[in-house]
Amino acid sequence: MSDHADNRASVLAVIRVLPRVSVGLTVTLLAVLLLQALLSAGFILATGAVVDDLANQADSVGWHLAILMVSFVARLAIFPISGAIGNGLARRFTAMLTQTTLEGALRPVGIGHLTDPAVADRIQLAQGLNTGHPPGAAVTSLAGLISSRLSGLAAAITLATVEWWLPLPLAAVWILLSRWRLRDVRRAVAAVAEAVPALRHAGYARDLAIGDAAAKEIRVFGLQDWLLERFTRAWHEGTAALNSSGSALIKVVSLVLLAAAHTAVFLHLAFAASGGRLGVESIVVALQAISGMAMLGYLGDVQWILTNASAAVPHALAVGELGVEAAHERAAAVPDTALPARGIRLEGVSFGYPDRPVLQGLDLEIPAGSSLAIVGVNGAGKSTIIKLLSRLYEPDAGRVTVDGVDLRDLDARAWRRQLAVVFQEFLRYELPLRENVGFGRVDAERSDAALERVARISGLDEVLPKLPFGWDTPLGRRFEGGTDLSGGQWQRVALARALLAVEHGARVLILDEPTANLDVRAEAEIYEHFLDITRGLTTILVSHRFATVRLADRICVIDGGRVIEYGSHEELMALDGQYAHMFTLQSAPFREAHHV
Repeated sequence: MSDHADNRASVLAVIRVLPRVSVGLTVTLLAVLLLQALLSAGFILATGAVVDDLANQADSVGWHLAILMVSFVARLAIFPISGAIGNGLARRFTAMLTQTTLEGALRPVGIGHLTDPAVADRIQLAQGLNTGHPPGAAVTSLAGLISSRLSGLAAAITLATVEWWLPLPLAAVWILLSRWRLRDVRRAVAAVAEAVPALRHAGYARDLAIGDAAAKEIRVFGLQDWLLERFTRAWHEGTAALNSSGSALIKVVSLVLLAAAHTAVFLHLAFAASGGRLGVESIVVALQAISGMAMLGYLGDVQWILTNASAAVPHALAVGELGVEAAHERAAAVPDTALPARGIRLEGVSFGYPDRPVLQGLDLEIPAGSSLAIVGVNGAGKSTIIKLLSRLYEPDAGRVTVDGVDLRDLDARAWRRQLAVVFQEFLRYELPLRENVGFGRVDAERSDAALERVARISGLDEVLPKLPFGWDTPLGRRFEGGTDLSGGQWQRVALARALLAVEHGARVLILDEPTANLDVRAEAEIYEHFLDITRGLTTILVSHRFATVRLADRICVIDGGRVIEYGSHEELMALDGQYAHMFTLQSAPFREAHHV
């Protein structure tokens, strides 16, 4: 598709969306803009009439002067009205497109689309981050364009009342030059769209520099200059297209054509006036109309902003369609309450990320109500199994079943209500503690009493007395009154969040490195409560801490994308295979310390 077609499609997308935002505001804005154009034409005609009356000392000068004043004052009064309507419509437009983008990003069952660079580029384009003009600016600039074009058209019609052909050469030149100039603008916008990867790199460097997550390492390792250089290079690479000023030849030709067309019109007016064919009124009207016809040409910032801001709209609408077809397919999903009753199976499951394969024909059974620990070296696929069970990704081959039903045939939302998960990289919400834990079941009661049990089991009850506002203390220093937690304390929050889901009906507890950030004492307390926490649940544990792993009913060892060992701790130790080797290796320092 050509740059011109892309731009036209973007502007048409803005026009199609506006009635969905607000039919009333859209119609009102169009009516006000039309009235502005009519008032402009009326002002031109009234000015000519007043000048002619003054030249001829006509009695009608008072009436014509009154009309002139009314049209002038009305134009002044209506301008802020159109601006207010346009700004209000622009705010709603931005809100709707933002909501559309968010809905599209959140709708798909899994998270694969969020790791797709093409989708990431489109999401960034949908926000207008690359051009510097948010989508709402397309509404105000479109209103300015329509107003100018209507005024230019009104001026052309007014000029035609003097001599029918006079507006034709001027209109042709202004429209032609506008198209030439817009071609350069569209090329620049298209080039910026192609430069999105570079701009995302620049955005990443910027976020590292101004955020607190990387602040310590940036300063300790002296990365300030490197970060600035990386941002500057990526930003200039991504915005180089905006520096294009178009062809010098086109600019020269434009000036020549403008001069030629206006010279021809002015010479005709001069000869007609000197020959007595046109009077004072006609000349005054013609001169003002000629000036007004410039509104048919390229409008600088108005069209630049419209071209850039409207480019985000098709991308926002496309993102908004993500997962729509799959959402319709899920309408016929199998009921999935109180699962699993028999067990969960991974049958010949293969899966890989774009850069590497992970699982290759993996078979694994997890009986309902039992606990399974998954161990293996880094990168073996342990956390990937968790993501597949959570339906964050779909298998490339094979299937995951719950009580014999393919997981893809179950409603994803309902299935996830059966899950309580502590991810290895759990999210630290910079919100009150009550919300951080309450997100385990968003529709559950969050009173102090309702949260008391999960706080006790997770060990969070030891943290609560140290917080200035108890459960209502914001976690994070970004907001006033907030406090930050240690890694171990955050781990307790994440565990409490999962336990709240269990309290409200979740049947599958998934723990991915649940004690990674805990000290020895806190870890020992989790071990003590492990059986209480997992009783009656189907529990899946991923851990490098074999003191935790050995508590599970069954243990599987993953290597090469497959299960190579499966059984209880005692069975695998007797097997004297990879598990026994890893367990012995990890426990050796403790045995030596004990002997010492």
